Amino acid sequence: MEIEISVVGWAMTLLDVRYDLGMKLLKLAVNLGAIAGFIGIALALQLPRLNQKLAGQTPEADRQLVEQERARLQLFKNLPASGLGLNNVISNLTFLNFLQYFGDEKARVESKTGYTLSPYYFEIIVDRDPRFLYSYLFLSTSVSIYAGQAQRAIEMYSKGLKSLSPEQMAYAYTVWRRKGVDQLLFLGDVKGAMESNFKAADWAKRGKFGPDLNFGSQGLSEAKGDLARQFRETAEFLRDSLNSNDAKKVAENIKRARIASWSDVLQYGVDKRTREIAAIELSKLDVDVEFKEDGTFKLTPRQFP
Repeated sequence: MEIEISVVGWAMTLLDVRYDLGMKLLKLAVNLGAIAGFIGIALALQLPRLNQKLAGQTPEADRQLVEQERARLQLFKNLPASGLGLNNVISNLTFLNFLQYFGDEKARVESKTGYTLSPYYFEIIVDRDPRFLYSYLFLSTSVSIYAGQAQRAIEMYSKGLKSLSPEQMAYAYTVWRRKGVDQLLFLGDVKGAMESNFKAADWAKRGKFGPDLNFGSQGLSEAKGDLARQFRETAEFLRDSLNSNDAKKVAENIKRARIASWSDVLQYGVDKRTREIAAIELSKLDVDVEFKEDGTFKLTPRQFP
């Protein structure tokens, strides 16, 4: 039997946030003397990319730029752990470079270079400034969906959470929540998602919500609700589903959700490697993938409950 699975749009709109985010990051750069030298190095590393863009954007040029960017990111990653006292700046510049990379649809989609560098950006961001909560909004979408590397995203969440606490950053619960979503929808890790939601409930209860450096003077509107209760109920549902009479039915529903999630990866992951990852994961879920010459795909379940 052949079925068409609708793809849920997970992509975030970047254009609306770039201006405000840019202003915010500029305000963070207070040590002008030290930063000037670092920015000079960063600009020198980027000039070949900008010149090549001005000279004309071709698939071959885009592939070369990806390799140059990979080398540049490796250079940033290998900087001393102290970051020469500029870890926040390194993280901010890396995030701005990520926005440029992610937003270059011509290179990513038309030239089919894909989004495989996304994890490299966020490894640097999380290593250098794990308290940059705003960046986590983009981590799951870009790494789990567009690059098809949910396990890597979860590892970055886990690493970042070691440096966060709800008393210091009220909205840190959002990282637990996103980790739980990826654990459930991509890995099918019900126990892990349950634990993450219990943690999100605990942190949401302990946080003092209000104006926030990451989320602005109004904070997050969702914090006006009873978040702790919502996360706790989700966690309890997952816990009860493991041993309830409806365990089989719940497992089938989670399986369907995972199929939809990995179908999103097929939709948005335009490069060959990412699509192969998604096809392998869908095969584990008893779904065969047929790629067509026009770039579309068809999903055929081996068994349909």
